[in-house]
Amino acid sequence: MGIADFFKKGNNKPVTEGSYSYGQVGIDSFFGYSSEITEEEALEIPAVAAAVDIICGAIAQLPFMLVKKNEDTGEIMRKNDDHRLYLLNKQPNPSMDAYTYKRALTKDFLFYGSSNSVIERNLNKIEALYLISSKQISVQVYVYDGYKKYSKTTLNNNFGSKVFDDYQLLTVLRDSKDGLIGNGILKQNYKILKLAVAETQYSSNVLQNGALPIGVLKSQNKLTTAAFERLKASWANLYSGSDKAGKTVILEEGLDYSPISMKPNDLELTDSKKSTISDLSRIFNVPESMINSNANKYGSNEQNNLTFLQYCISPIIAAIESAANKELLLESEKEEGYSFRMDASQLLRTTQKERAEAIGAEFGA
Repeated sequence: MGIADFFKKGNNKPVTEGSYSYGQVGIDSFFGYSSEITEEEALEIPAVAAAVDIICGAIAQLPFMLVKKNEDTGEIMRKNDDHRLYLLNKQPNPSMDAYTYKRALTKDFLFYGSSNSVIERNLNKIEALYLISSKQISVQVYVYDGYKKYSKTTLNNNFGSKVFDDYQLLTVLRDSKDGLIGNGILKQNYKILKLAVAETQYSSNVLQNGALPIGVLKSQNKLTTAAFERLKASWANLYSGSDKAGKTVILEEGLDYSPISMKPNDLELTDSKKSTISDLSRIFNVPESMINSNANKYGSNEQNNLTFLQYCISPIIAAIESAANKELLLESEKEEGYSFRMDASQLLRTTQKERAEAIGAEFGA
């Protein structure tokens, strides 16, 4: 049954279940969630920036294939002359190359749980794919008969607003419960992200504004307001900032200096940052050694690559392939057994090299 059929059954009309906006400003959702952290803030965290760069770069380099499985022999046949492969592997639209497109698609998928591309069609032929920013969309969900759902997606930007039906978009969702709304890392893991941002900002502030040694100035006599302001200004001028660290402190008569221990180890900041990096690696399903050179859980790049491919990349590939098969294939092609697949063999090149080197070493080559 198509969406149009929903309106043909008497008074049984669809009702609005709720709306959802993926951007950070003005989110008002029936899910009871308002975003606590922006994409830009998250990318200021070195571990997050590294994980996103690794994942997006890995997905962006993977080529699409259009294949058909022979049900009798089990043989996989590839179709290489399809225009959709040109869009997915070369140039999805006149202004964007395929690498940039897949990289941006993956970033939106990770951060917002939803990546949307407008499908430009000419009858049954797909002419172009235009990625729209998840920051600029809101989704209205409708329910029919109490359980059948569909949505309308609104793009709001400086050029106005435009509403899209489901069939007009290639939508890749992360951790979706209804196939319409996804959940991204900014929403699901904002608490650990906020902690990581706070740790990064604290370290930066200590280097930028900290005075060494850090302590308290005491005066035997009560200072006037003018004397206090003059002392504060002169102290900041002489000793504040990382470029003035280690200078000898010279005190005037009547002043006493008491140092305060504010070392990162004393505050357990070092252990806290290590724990945060471990948490972030688990959030992205990236082996910790790939974003932290001090951690090498598996002891080999081969095992790291296999873990990265199996637990991090493969689920994302499956989500993208499922969305492409749903929206880019004709119904007749689905019935004939056609499907889009992403070739992940390139990610195993390092693993194969290591295996060859291990065999060579074993036989003394």
